[in-house]
Amino acid sequence: MLRKSILINRPQGLEDRPIAELVQVASKYESRVYLEHGTRKVNAKSIMGMMSLEAVSGDCIEVMIDGDDEMNAMDEITAFLCVG
Repeated sequence: MLRKSILINRPQGLEDRPIAELVQVASKYESRVYLEHGTRKVNAKSIMGMMSLEAVSGDCIEVMIDGDDEMNAMDEITAFLCVG
């Protein structure tokens, strides 16, 4: 299992379109992917879960990935969240 703290550096934060794109990225992988922000921990493959996360640019979130392709998933999700 991989766990990483990531500072969201996207101009729009995690609004509707970026959330949909992130769900698509996470869904490409077999690994289980969770994001945690404050007291919320959500499945990154769930659009409804991701919308409830309420993370904005500048927030720090925990990304937890577990599975055979966790390294590739972490690399792509990190790159997605850190786009400047």
